[in-house]
Amino acid sequence: MPAKPKARKAKPRVLHELDVLSGKVDFVDSEQLGRLEQLVRHLRKTRAIEEEKFSDDVVVVRLSDEGAAGSPEVQSASVLGVGNVALGIANLGRRAAPKMALLHQFDGSMAVKANMSALMSVRINSPGLKVTSATWLYPQYIRPMGDELDTFAIHVTEGTRGKHFEVRLTDTGGNPVSKVNVRALVDWSGAHISVESDSNGIALFSIPLTYPKIELIIVEPEHTYWSVFVSGFERTAAPKRVNVQLQALIPYSFGLMNRYAPYEENAGANVSVGVIDSGVGPHEALEVAGGACLVPGENSADYLDNGLGHGTHVAGTIAAKKLLGTEVYGIAPACRLFSYRVCPKTGNRGRARSIEIAAAIEKAIADGCDLVNISMGSLEAMPEVPDFLEQARNAGMVVFAATGNDGEPVIRYPARYTHTLAVGALGRDGTFPLDSPDVNHESSVRRGNEFVAQFSNYGRETDFIGVGVSVVSTFPKGLYANMSGTSMATPFTTGMAARLLSKHPDILAMARGPARADAIIQMLFGATRKVGWSNDYEGFGVLK
Repeated sequence: MPAKPKARKAKPRVLHELDVLSGKVDFVDSEQLGRLEQLVRHLRKTRAIEEEKFSDDVVVVRLSDEGAAGSPEVQSASVLGVGNVALGIANLGRRAAPKMALLHQFDGSMAVKANMSALMSVRINSPGLKVTSATWLYPQYIRPMGDELDTFAIHVTEGTRGKHFEVRLTDTGGNPVSKVNVRALVDWSGAHISVESDSNGIALFSIPLTYPKIELIIVEPEHTYWSVFVSGFERTAAPKRVNVQLQALIPYSFGLMNRYAPYEENAGANVSVGVIDSGVGPHEALEVAGGACLVPGENSADYLDNGLGHGTHVAGTIAAKKLLGTEVYGIAPACRLFSYRVCPKTGNRGRARSIEIAAAIEKAIADGCDLVNISMGSLEAMPEVPDFLEQARNAGMVVFAATGNDGEPVIRYPARYTHTLAVGALGRDGTFPLDSPDVNHESSVRRGNEFVAQFSNYGRETDFIGVGVSVVSTFPKGLYANMSGTSMATPFTTGMAARLLSKHPDILAMARGPARADAIIQMLFGATRKVGWSNDYEGFGVLK
């Protein structure tokens, strides 16, 4: 762990004070905030432990480096490449017949879905082929406490004796806000009861008598409104109703991006940027020039957001036009935006396999992208991906990737690889409400009004640090959402890179090759502002 610079003590924070039928809700004290910080750290570790590492039935088959034309390995690879699943193996016993299906074919490797018998056949008949499992990657965002809190939800069975109270959500005009998740935290281990507000904006709670206190109420709109922390109360003193007035994200009043890169309508012109993510749009502030879906079995032309919203948010930070009355915009709104969807529409929409990442990089190269953004990461290596990152460099393309949100001195893959630029996250005072969960992202590592995000991974591979706390950006169907994470810092940096590159037509005009990629990176390294933290936190600094 690097030595931390001398840090200014973090400002004390308070949580929402609200009118309730029985009086005022008290502010949360510093001790409770400390427990909340411990809970957040616990949730991060839980998430990392519970992440699935490898796909059970999808593997990458690669030729060994010395595989010669006409060798058994090359012949076997050719059979796999045309989808021939008639693989023979003796003494199968009770094992199922070999089954194998080609998912992606790359230069020198392929991704296949195979059962164990087929994999055994490949290894016996062609020992020179390398077989590795595909790796799962996850979006590196937090909204707002993390979906991992769901693991600790308490399901109250009908007939359980409990204390009843309701939380009523309204907007500033007094209108009810429905379909918002409200959590009542009953202990600091994460145990909570979760209720969605109904058409009247009411979330009705029944707290079992085994829990003496509601420690905290967390209101978590997926989009449109700011999330809110509300201080708790003793169960026996619970009011009949807690009234929570939600603050709308739009019109946006905190001016985060404007403090780093004022809106320029033509910023990013003549630069092509690819977003490898959950898909993009629809949103009227975003124009997508093209892309592809790389998920096997899905429509290859469907690169719209799969419903997660993460990819649309990332794309908006890079390329959103500023619509009238929003004050939310992308850093490089004139760039040519490509969407490469690697997350599925069904099942677990919040993850992608390394084979889809590799296929997306390959497609971005074919489409002539100058820059590519990957706001996803894994703690496990992805043996097939480095080859494609090298191909990206050889095509004059630069790839940015998120360092990860574990708050640890470890960089996630693919940001950890050579030929990617790894991006950590910072936050800034005064860019979010003080009763927002974003207060949890502050750390004591700070200079002036900027701080390293508490969740941001760090290490010697870090190249840049970007704005990644309380970022308001586009969300599918014309909406806006607030998210935090190195997922958000990465598109800020990619957008700044597009903004800067568009002012260098000499580099854009270079022949597609490694010299072009190196020229882009060298230009970026010379266009940063050092905040004053260790290089492990900020690398070369913040692009300006």
